[in-house]
Amino acid sequence: MKRCTRCVLPETYPGITFDSDGVCSLCRQAENRSALPSYDKLRGRLSELLEDCKSVKRRYDALVAFSGGKDSTFLIHTLKEKYGLSLLACTFDNGYMSEASFRNMRTVLNAMDVDHLIVKPRADIMNKIFLGSSEPGIYPPHLTGFGSGICISCIRMVTTMSLRVAIEKGIPLVMLGNSPGQLIQSENEIIFQDNKIPYELRKNLFRPLADRLGEDVYDYVMLNKEEYRTRPFPYTVNAFPLIGYDERNIYDTISSLGWVRPEDVDPNSSNCRLNSLGIVKHLEHYGFHPYDYEMSLLVQQGIITREEALRRVEDPAETTLTLSEEVEKSLMSS
Repeated sequence: MKRCTRCVLPETYPGITFDSDGVCSLCRQAENRSALPSYDKLRGRLSELLEDCKSVKRRYDALVAFSGGKDSTFLIHTLKEKYGLSLLACTFDNGYMSEASFRNMRTVLNAMDVDHLIVKPRADIMNKIFLGSSEPGIYPPHLTGFGSGICISCIRMVTTMSLRVAIEKGIPLVMLGNSPGQLIQSENEIIFQDNKIPYELRKNLFRPLADRLGEDVYDYVMLNKEEYRTRPFPYTVNAFPLIGYDERNIYDTISSLGWVRPEDVDPNSSNCRLNSLGIVKHLEHYGFHPYDYEMSLLVQQGIITREEALRRVEDPAETTLTLSEEVEKSLMSS
């Protein structure tokens, strides 16, 4: 398969073109695009939010959506040690987390003295949502260009669960550990309030899934109207574009806390086995890897090398395929 000679985007990626040097159109566009112009302004806004949180006596200043993966582990460490926040780590157990990731969670949170809450929804609903999300046409192209249908649903359930817990406990901030290559297409995705998106517009996004699986899907992928009306409503923050993201530093830091990379996950995940099925189904339906775009951005930003990005998306050991067969068998038998 032909790929960009500078990043890793393939010829099958929607809308991609290549010049005579084999460089893709997205890399050429990036040459003329500087970093988001308001990063300094957003860093100032984040500092204001953190100071506001700490100025009020609460049990928790922020909730961190904690998967046990490398990024959310490092985020907790940074928020606690560098910014001095009182944190609640909140884990959404989708039923397909690596057992090693739970050992990592216990080890690192014990080392950092952080409270931990695990939310595990009923398995029949989860499996139904994941199988339904693996079908083509559930989500629009402006989302499937950046991730698999399974991951889109799972991330949305993580966000909904995190906001629901934050509302119930009066926590003003929900911190997410998305890498700079994940979903960060504009400054509006870095600091925002989820209820600013009109309720009916949000519901329309999930209507194809609900039409196929039933109305109870909405309870898992979005807040209800009463929760939408909560005042003050928690802020959601994707912090890494503002506080910095260095994979070598991340691995060095979390290793010192006792974190060990799980062996039963694909090259693009550090905690979840379900990710492999999302990748395989996405490749089948759309002809490109759901991590192609994220890896491309990480290469463009100098966070990882092109060779490392290729290793992750091409997966020469075929770990992803083996895992996906196991996960699909489990989903189908439930």
